[in-house]
Amino acid sequence: MSAVIRTVSVIGLCAAAIATSMSAARADSVPILQVGPSCEAAGRGSVVLGRSKEACLADESTAQESLKKNWPTYSGIDKQQCIGMAKTGGPGSYVELLSCLEIRRDAHNIKDGDPLENDPRAASIHRNRR
Repeated sequence: MSAVIRTVSVIGLCAAAIATSMSAARADSVPILQVGPSCEAAGRGSVVLGRSKEACLADESTAQESLKKNWPTYSGIDKQQCIGMAKTGGPGSYVELLSCLEIRRDAHNIKDGDPLENDPRAASIHRNRR
């Protein structure tokens, strides 16, 4: 392997390690999301429903406070996946981030409490009945 290829490989590995550590660092605290644009759009789009920009911003603020309070209780993988989802496709939303984390947490709790998930004998009995 030439020195150039080794150097490029080392640089690539270093960049990947830095990106990974930055992702982990970002997941250690509630991300800062710009909710203003989406609340402005929501206010314009739902005038008939009586949903104002201010009401949207109040919901976002409440969700952000809940996230700050409960952030350590969510799993790291769930945080990373939900942060990615909340930032995809436009301005982020604390309400969407909170919903994602709560749904994933509840799904884990249901799975962990399901005796069929934790007992291989029960799962094989269930499969054999089909």
